[in-house]
Amino acid sequence: MIINAVLLFLSVTVPALLFLKTKDFSQKNLKYFLVFSGAYLFSVTVIHLIPDIFMSDQDPFQLGLYILIGFFLQKLLENFSRGVEHGHYHTNASYSATYLLIALGLHSVLEGSILTDHLHANHAPDSLYADGGSPKVLLGIIMHKIPAAVALMALLIAQYKNKRKAFLLVTIFALASPLGLIVSDHVSHMDGVSSDYLIIFFAIVAGSFLQISTTIFIESDPQHKLNWKNYTVALIGALSAVLAQLFI
Repeated sequence: MIINAVLLFLSVTVPALLFLKTKDFSQKNLKYFLVFSGAYLFSVTVIHLIPDIFMSDQDPFQLGLYILIGFFLQKLLENFSRGVEHGHYHTNASYSATYLLIALGLHSVLEGSILTDHLHANHAPDSLYADGGSPKVLLGIIMHKIPAAVALMALLIAQYKNKRKAFLLVTIFALASPLGLIVSDHVSHMDGVSSDYLIIFFAIVAGSFLQISTTIFIESDPQHKLNWKNYTVALIGALSAVLAQLFI
């Protein structure tokens, strides 16, 4: 668990530092990586997370409802996060940095919490996940956080005109996912806590992943005309998730 928490922290702070050091950085540099990570996250949600959720003994209809709740909850958070979780930023737009950080922090706590080993053991012995969650899911979250960290850093620098303050806030934000992982792992091992509640919670997070990844697809082709480069990158991302599911 500690290793995964550190990786989650570094997946935010390292890209933010690189953004400060790279003068010619632009959104275009992350476009293909964003499409790849969105396709990977969507695919790992469909072929790994959702099947795990429905392997429980809970009512499938209710689980589907919780996935929908997660989808529309993330859409609501997006209203305050300004799409940073999709790797997009507009430094000229007006926004509240407080609401931005709260929305992103809540989202990060949720995505970190899904890495607890309780659910993913359906696909393999518990010992494989003794350090906290599925590695294929961890990889998807890390790839998703990299462009989000860069976008957040750009917005905070534009807001405060102070790189140190911006990086300090990004560092605080970087603690959100590790916090979610630690709390979720602790709760999952507490006596008296029903596994049903954890599965419901994971269903909500899976819904939020669907919202984020599908939004990335939509925004990658704003004219609704197939971009073959983006499409190829997305296919590679999806295939990577399938291979990870089969061999990791």
